[in-house]
Amino acid sequence: MDHACYLHKIRASLAPSTGCTEPAAIALNAATARAHIAGRITRVTARLDAYLFKNAMGVGIPGADERGVSLCVALGITAGDPNAGMNALHTVRPDQLQEAKLLREMVAVEIAEEAKGLYIETIIETAEDRVRVITCGKHDCIARVEHAPFAPFTPPEDESGEAAHEGSLSEFIEFARTCPIEELHFLRDALNMNRVVYYRAMEEGLAHCVLPNMLLQDGSLYAQAKKMAGTASYARMHGIPLPVMTATGSGNQGLTLFLTVDAAARTFNVSEERLLRALACAALANVYIKSFIGPLSSVCACGVASGLSASIGVVYLMGGGEKEMLQASRNILGTLSGMICDGAKEGCAAKVALSAGLAVESACLAMEGGGIHAQDGILDDSFDRLIAHLGELVCVGMSETNDTIVHIMKDEKMRRPDC
Repeated sequence: MDHACYLHKIRASLAPSTGCTEPAAIALNAATARAHIAGRITRVTARLDAYLFKNAMGVGIPGADERGVSLCVALGITAGDPNAGMNALHTVRPDQLQEAKLLREMVAVEIAEEAKGLYIETIIETAEDRVRVITCGKHDCIARVEHAPFAPFTPPEDESGEAAHEGSLSEFIEFARTCPIEELHFLRDALNMNRVVYYRAMEEGLAHCVLPNMLLQDGSLYAQAKKMAGTASYARMHGIPLPVMTATGSGNQGLTLFLTVDAAARTFNVSEERLLRALACAALANVYIKSFIGPLSSVCACGVASGLSASIGVVYLMGGGEKEMLQASRNILGTLSGMICDGAKEGCAAKVALSAGLAVESACLAMEGGGIHAQDGILDDSFDRLIAHLGELVCVGMSETNDTIVHIMKDEKMRRPDC
């Protein structure tokens, strides 16, 4: 794969988002529907795939003091900016929030059982018209906007196929090593966006919501990585109204990837150029891994994707090569490959902190020649096969896990009217 293609892959995997990506995607979809209909709203129906529904149930919403999928939809209608992409809720006025709380009584939320991938459908009805907007495949991909009568919709086949898995760890390293540095300056801007969220979280004293004092006072790389990534994640999941640079469709993955590598770069006092090259290598690895497990899954991708990729980036900073990166990857997957995703919420910050700490620990252990053996469990002595095993575990072995998670969450949370 050529240089330009790798650069495109990294750029395409990054996008700013205000708030958790699932509420943002729901709000964008609903705002788009509202922009295409006239008259007083009489009914709203929102249908979501089970993975997205799970992640929107209990997470903080920018500008809101309550939570729930129906409020995400209603707030998208009253306050969402259809032209702002994943920053659709960048400004929410108090009057718009109050209007949304009234409107949510008209919002019916359903799980689209037939959806095989990321899917959002909003139908808004007025006395004059009915409009349907469909998001499919990616959080910000509006696939259809139509007025009634609605035509049947079949999600497009994934045309990427094996092409999505193209590339190798050695090629990622070579790209990061040889890419003209000026072409990677956009990664500095992405990192700075996520640093701002971390700084704001520290100003508001949110670190204590994630880590105990003994770690907050610890100056080690392990503690600093956990603090930076975990604290920023907590602020984001709490609904802080600041944009985060996402990675492969997830703000928490973006925070894990960028801030973990950043913590290591600060500890090792490396140059900005080396930091950007490490981030480029890590970002490509993250795209590669997510192509095997999908945009949303039953496992926490902050560990097995962005955490693993951050570990690769830390090895790069330390001067390690493919051998050490593979060992660091085994250390990650041999430890937390079964960590489930049970929806977006502040508790995700603990998983982010765990992943960030393990990422630097795994990298340092690999640089010392230690770690988990390739013959253990689902591990392998090839990076490609290692990630393929992970994909099989998630997409085949755990294919029904998400249904169980959603079932448990609905039993608990659907008793509350704000869910």
